Amino acid sequence: MTNTFCPIPWIFQAVRSNGDLRVCCQANVTKNKGVIRKSNGTAYNSGVDNLQEARNAELMKNIRSNMLHGKWSEECGRCQREEDNGLTSRRQYENVQWKYSIVDALTDTASDGSIDIEKTPVIYYDLRFGNFCNLKCRMCGPSDSNAWFEDWIKLTGKNTFNDTSGEITIENVNGKLCASDFDWPNNESFWQQLEANVHNIEHVYFAGGEPMLIERHYEFLQKCINVDAAKNITVEYNTNMSTLPPRVIKLWEKFKHVRVGASIDGMDKVLEYQRYPAKWDKLHKNLTTLDSMPENIQSWFAFTVTAYNVFHMVDFMKWKLQESNFKRISGTKSKPIVSHHVAHNPEHLNIRVLPPELKIIATKKFDDFVQWVEDNNYPDYVLRSARHIRNGIIKYMNSESYYEEYWDYFVTYTKSLDKMRNESLIDIEPIFEGHFK
Repeated sequence: MTNTFCPIPWIFQAVRSNGDLRVCCQANVTKNKGVIRKSNGTAYNSGVDNLQEARNAELMKNIRSNMLHGKWSEECGRCQREEDNGLTSRRQYENVQWKYSIVDALTDTASDGSIDIEKTPVIYYDLRFGNFCNLKCRMCGPSDSNAWFEDWIKLTGKNTFNDTSGEITIENVNGKLCASDFDWPNNESFWQQLEANVHNIEHVYFAGGEPMLIERHYEFLQKCINVDAAKNITVEYNTNMSTLPPRVIKLWEKFKHVRVGASIDGMDKVLEYQRYPAKWDKLHKNLTTLDSMPENIQSWFAFTVTAYNVFHMVDFMKWKLQESNFKRISGTKSKPIVSHHVAHNPEHLNIRVLPPELKIIATKKFDDFVQWVEDNNYPDYVLRSARHIRNGIIKYMNSESYYEEYWDYFVTYTKSLDKMRNESLIDIEPIFEGHFK
């Protein structure tokens, strides 16, 4: 295979929170946000369109063809940049995960990049059943969380926002803010198509919104159990850990494997600031429950690195290793500290936005962390992980500067949200004092 090959365009289908189909979530950083479109420019949407037809849309064919010829597509730019900066990209990760079932791409793909969709069924889904969420994380927005609606209106003065299918209107219905564009999971056509393919499914990834709060997610799990497909399926989550209902734990018992990426970006006040209005004590309690789960449930810290928490990240990693007492969360030899990804968007929260003097401080802090791991005689695999984390983050941060273009907006955006939420970044991270003018 070429060094741009990824199994995603052959075996995978991804649904955005508004129902639009996209190549994968990594492509969200592109202008088109990776959305698969028809010849007239409209997006294929899970609520109304044929899922199978989208698999041989022009974009999908072009991406496959490029991969087979060793070319990078625009939609794959995030993986390309991450690999160039020493980070582990999703492309690399998925090639490892699916090495046993990657299709013989050269044989099964036509010269124009099209595939036989019956011969190569979807075995891997990324499903986001709307934007229902209880948090309004600073790096998110109304497309990802309906909890953002009120703050969005206050922040922008508008009751509309742009998404991949155009402008979305936030409406006040009986005193509740809502947007009907995210109601697509109520369309039974989608469920019929999904259920028709259920016995081919090997892996389903749930994100949100917050999947633990979305009723359709539970219904889908139960349907997999009812048709005796659950025993062959791995379910994976990106969850904010604000809730861990007993009923989901009971349903998990029927599935082959369960993988939980806990979206924990720090602890105490830093976590509560980035993922407002989360409460650390409640999250920690749920994490303790998660750490005691049966062997078929694997979990890890999914740490989103932003300009807000990059300095705190070292403290969090030390806490994880030295004080947390967690044995199973991020407890594997391959990733014994945290699993992390850099928030590429929005650009004003990307770590590249930091002033040069703060980048120097961050670099030293990560250097000192690697030395701390070595001085404390942690096993070699922990030291390797610490170096990998340090090298990827620091190289990415220092390889480009967003300071001139986005720093002023970082300050304005932060101050505005601080005022609305009665918070203060300076109180949370004093290192920023003197940089807010």
